[in-house]
Amino acid sequence: MRGMARVARWACAAVALTSACSSSKDDNGNKVIPGGGPFGNIAQGGKATGGSGGKGGSSSGSSGKGGASMPDGQCASGLAHTTRLTPRVMMVLDGSCSMTTDYPANGARSETQCRENPNGRWAALRNALIDPQRGVVTRLASAVEFGVGVFGNAPRCPFPTDPIAPTIDNLQAIQGALPMVQPGMYTPAGLALDMIYDMINPDPLDSEAGPNIVIFATDGEPNSCDNADPNYQPSIDAVTKGHNKGILTYVISLADATGMFHDHLQQLADIGAGVTGAQLYEPNNPDELEANLQVLVGGAVGCDIALNGNVSMERACEGRVTLNGDNLKCNGDDGWILTDSRHIRLQGKACDSLKASSSAMLDASFPCGVFMVD
Repeated sequence: MRGMARVARWACAAVALTSACSSSKDDNGNKVIPGGGPFGNIAQGGKATGGSGGKGGSSSGSSGKGGASMPDGQCASGLAHTTRLTPRVMMVLDGSCSMTTDYPANGARSETQCRENPNGRWAALRNALIDPQRGVVTRLASAVEFGVGVFGNAPRCPFPTDPIAPTIDNLQAIQGALPMVQPGMYTPAGLALDMIYDMINPDPLDSEAGPNIVIFATDGEPNSCDNADPNYQPSIDAVTKGHNKGILTYVISLADATGMFHDHLQQLADIGAGVTGAQLYEPNNPDELEANLQVLVGGAVGCDIALNGNVSMERACEGRVTLNGDNLKCNGDDGWILTDSRHIRLQGKACDSLKASSSAMLDASFPCGVFMVD
């Protein structure tokens, strides 16, 4: 193959929750092996990866090591692997006794004792996450690294039981961390958030890491481990710390949408998103809560794809990207863009198609000198 280097093939689109891909072979006879469930495939075998330009490209295996020189005017060809970016979502949930309160409360006073209440806020949150059919973790556990921490002060503070670290296929562990009755008693939100941001601790040098997200759900004013008096500052400091680490924080309020507490949560939402007037999610009933979580988590399963090499930012549009054989327009609203030298992002209808299909095939190829493998 002269003049072009095929560098990326990704198959089995992301949000098909029960998709499975069988092994197949590409046009060069290389075996394509499913990898990562709905995240995509890795093409293995053959000679990988792009040349260095008109003065003779390089040839190497899929690891990018070894290789031999090529004659002038030729470049290596073959398939190199791409990786669907996997979002990491850590859920920080209010386990105080007020979460027993009916949802919606309809003017009722907040509960002060923790008990099982199938119509309560805790039950609604628990169902929205792990309901056997509709729960967001149930549906997306194979596509998202989920973790959870339920905060309270009994028997330990701020987490009565150890948080569950985020990882793929974590449904069973998360189910075990969400009991029918929340632990109670107080609302040490700031302490809990601070610990979670340290726990996530994203590596800024990991180019194949997906977004790091905290979903903070609460219904009461924050306080401390042994004092019920409201104290907003620890939560503000914690979310600021998370933002400075590059972690997005989304805030869900299960309380009345008025007063100082509402303003505090709006402040946290702004800090967490890094913008003024960020979305503060205030669902009015269990169905809206479920819908909000689906939007937040489903939106994190995006259309960013990592390459195992670098594409010239200036010459990216010389490349050709196809989805299921159809050409996608470079820098088009419904096409693709190069977000940085190592990542392609599908946009608009192309992104929707990638998510909707259980057998989508993405191909990307670039002229020699435009792509350089690791």
